Amino acid sequence: MREANQRERELLIHYGSAASEAMFDYPCHFFHLQNSIGIIAYRVMNQCALIFGDPICPAHELNDLTRAFHNYCDESHLNIIYITVSEKFAKLVQEYCPIQIKVCEELIIDPQVNPIFKSHRLHHRMNKAIKHGLTFHEYIPFNQDIENSLMEIGVKWRNAIKGPNLFLGHLNFFESSLGKRWFYVKDGEQITSMAMLSQLEAQGGWLLKFFITLPSAFSETSEFLMISLLTMLQKENCRFLTKGMAPVDFLEDVKGFGYSSKLVKGTYKLISLIFKFKKRKEYWQRYYPNNVPSYLLISHPRIGLNEISALLKVFRMNYSVRSPQS
Repeated sequence: MREANQRERELLIHYGSAASEAMFDYPCHFFHLQNSIGIIAYRVMNQCALIFGDPICPAHELNDLTRAFHNYCDESHLNIIYITVSEKFAKLVQEYCPIQIKVCEELIIDPQVNPIFKSHRLHHRMNKAIKHGLTFHEYIPFNQDIENSLMEIGVKWRNAIKGPNLFLGHLNFFESSLGKRWFYVKDGEQITSMAMLSQLEAQGGWLLKFFITLPSAFSETSEFLMISLLTMLQKENCRFLTKGMAPVDFLEDVKGFGYSSKLVKGTYKLISLIFKFKKRKEYWQRYYPNNVPSYLLISHPRIGLNEISALLKVFRMNYSVRSPQS
């Protein structure tokens, strides 16, 4: 059976980046040129075209595809907002996008550098998890009972979130099987943690799309799952595992705002404190990631209500209160 968006999913595997995966979390339009391979996936909100990640295409198509897309958006009176693109692409479109802000860092882990050899804490927690009896498994489709258990973990995790939070994606664990791998941890007969990988051939590795542990799970479960994943990828000679994007603690690299740069930095600092951006990254630092800069780009020289509203909607900023039964 042909999967929905099969061509776009195959392009993601061959040419996509960590941010590109978000195009399947929302309905998107796909821009392409006649006789070209690549695409630009975008959403239209508040007269803005929002793009997640770099264009999904072979390197030789990048310039022509980008130029044509900007011409199309100009004719359609759409302001372009690139969300989390690479530093290389940000430099390429500098003439099109005067506003450029380093807002995120991609957390890239090398599975060949096993963190348990660097951290006594991780080594101790891994031994404790093994002694407790946790076991690591790869899920091979199709088993409806296992899929139901993994989805239940996601729902319980989401319901347990409280306080200010923001999201880019949905819990679409089994929407597609193309380029996907699923893993889980069992504590006795109960599945208590899960992870999903999405293949990124252009980077020679994987995106850790989902990494979720039940709030009630054994205390060392998440570390056991992560170290088990890294050990498996190490045996497969993989050198690239990305957790995706994490917001920077504060803004340093801000272009295109002139005298308003201080106001932008101050506003971001307040948002960072409210949403606890620094704390959100603390867990992943124990796996010694390489932090690669990622940028937000805007084609219009001034940010207005349309742009602000579109960004708030796409990041789905909200405040959750834990329900009594969670």
